[in-house]
Amino acid sequence: MTVDIDIQVKGVAKAQARFTGMIARSKAFEPIFVKAKKQLELSNAANFAANGLPAGGWAPLDPQYAAFKAAKFPGRPTLVGNGRLFRSVATMTSGLSSISPTKAEFGTNVEYAKFHQYGTRKMPKRKIIFEPAGFAKTTANDAVKWISAE
Repeated sequence: MTVDIDIQVKGVAKAQARFTGMIARSKAFEPIFVKAKKQLELSNAANFAANGLPAGGWAPLDPQYAAFKAAKFPGRPTLVGNGRLFRSVATMTSGLSSISPTKAEFGTNVEYAKFHQYGTRKMPKRKIIFEPAGFAKTTANDAVKWISAE
């Protein structure tokens, strides 16, 4: 003797469509990366405006160079001379910044940026590019919301 059981589930098509959307979004994070880029741009610009305080603070310029800079670029913040480095990190549009579906890279190709970022024997380190507090958590939460969106 056998017993036949017939199960009918309603709404499966809607659930399948949602899962299909989740799979597609898990392979295309561009919207999350664009939002992250904007947050980094704002954080880097604020870092310059605050003499590096968001990144831990910048050492003051050498007095002789500070005098030269003040004469050549009056009223500009510590690491802003002609503005090239600032624009590069405040807009993240250099050749080193890119966004693809599953990967994003942000940086600067201004040749002297590395000397400021890492320092030299004659110049202290001044972080111009940094990860703002809460950035990773915010970006991860945005990714979860993006994938699970209906």
